[in-house]
Amino acid sequence: MARDDARLMSLAERTARGAVWTILTSMGGRVIGVLGTVIMTRFLAPDVVGEVSAATILVMTASWLTTWGFGPYVVVKGRGEHLQEIVWHGTVAYVGLGLAVLIPMAFLGGYMTPWFGAKDAAQYVPGMALVVLIKRIGAMPERVLVRDMRFRTSGMAAATGELVYTVVALSFAAGGWGGMSVIYGNLAQSLVTTGLLIRAAGIKSWATPTPLSKSRILDMLRFGAPLALEGVAHNASRYWDNLMISHYFGTAKMGTYNMAYNLADIPAVQIGEQITSVLLPSMSEMAPERRPAALERSTALLSILIFPLAVGLGLVADPLIAVVLPADRWQEVAPLLTVLATLSVFRPVTWVLSTYMETQDRTARMMFLEVGKLMLILVGIAVLSRFGLLAAAGSIGVAFGLTSLLGVVLVVRDDPANGPSPRRLAAGFLQPLLACGVMAAVVLVLRTQVLAPLGLRPLYLLIIEIAVGGVVYVAAAMVLCRDTARDLLSMLRRIARRGKREDG
Repeated sequence: MARDDARLMSLAERTARGAVWTILTSMGGRVIGVLGTVIMTRFLAPDVVGEVSAATILVMTASWLTTWGFGPYVVVKGRGEHLQEIVWHGTVAYVGLGLAVLIPMAFLGGYMTPWFGAKDAAQYVPGMALVVLIKRIGAMPERVLVRDMRFRTSGMAAATGELVYTVVALSFAAGGWGGMSVIYGNLAQSLVTTGLLIRAAGIKSWATPTPLSKSRILDMLRFGAPLALEGVAHNASRYWDNLMISHYFGTAKMGTYNMAYNLADIPAVQIGEQITSVLLPSMSEMAPERRPAALERSTALLSILIFPLAVGLGLVADPLIAVVLPADRWQEVAPLLTVLATLSVFRPVTWVLSTYMETQDRTARMMFLEVGKLMLILVGIAVLSRFGLLAAAGSIGVAFGLTSLLGVVLVVRDDPANGPSPRRLAAGFLQPLLACGVMAAVVLVLRTQVLAPLGLRPLYLLIIEIAVGGVVYVAAAMVLCRDTARDLLSMLRRIARRGKREDG
């Protein structure tokens, strides 16, 4: 028992360190990418950004349709004596199906863009098809690194790619290349990132041929079939709303909506997604009876980290956008950002639940959750579009919130006796949310009663509100979610001490 506890503690520390490295490298790359995107607004109008986005989403949809959970299959099952066989089957599937769908898309995809009110997007489709194909070649080396918990290496490759994208895209944009500057930036990024991943993983780890096995293919399809539909629905719920916005409001509104969505998504993607990418291989190694406790703890830690960032982002949207974006049509991003900030509250919770379901081999439930969320989003936008863009955007938060709630219900009902505790899951979610409520109340009172009469510049308002909000949240969290806050601080101290020992 003591040995099991020691192993679990070692795994928890490896998971935490992996999460820290993944978050740091991802945030570093994302900061570069966001800065580049912000500067890009000086050169590109919202309608051009919308057209490039439409072409990108169209190509990525073709790719999603042929990604049948191969990556998770390798991470979860790619161990032991069949390791090489599993990885090779994943490689063949990724690359072979990618070629089968992306080559036709490069030549025919342009005929589809008028369906979404973005006929000028056709010129960007071939370039994006090449970008996505290159990324698919790098997908299996990345999964090998994730399976081996080499998060620092994969994170550095992604961060380097973001830097390359920013430099190349901005250089072409400043030179007057318009939307093609984004294509060239993505092409450079995919080449560099894929090259670094292949170099780190080594060719043999993912491209050593073995005889193709019918039984292995069937097992991959059995495992991945629910994940295939779930993956398409998950990605569609992230991107197809853009196409709906383009259809109802035009590519210019889509460009501002997409910018607001990307900014609102930063806390979820750069912290939540990175942590959950670490959780999958970690939970896969845990004994099944340990996983419910890991789910409870992960939910609480994610919530205390991400909720203040998401809520705070919505709070300071007006001064933030006034500072970072040009004073033209891009200022419409601010109210959209406030509405869409709810994304980062609910998305990470859904990701943790999905990770838990994957390790429990409950992939069919993930599929139904994601399909349901996609339907809520598409129907919500269609119904609310008559009331304007802000109302249509509000349907996104509603869809994500309902899906998260249903996911918790499904996980708890799966094993009421030995599964996750609904009380602890609710506490891990609601306590940080209450702390965010305190933070929001203080910031709003400060803004309306103290700062507004002073007539300060947006930059000063932004700095003051962030500083005050941060202090208030930390104080509230230490009172309202004391146990989770102490757990987080204790984990960070252990990681720091271990890092110092290794450096020494």
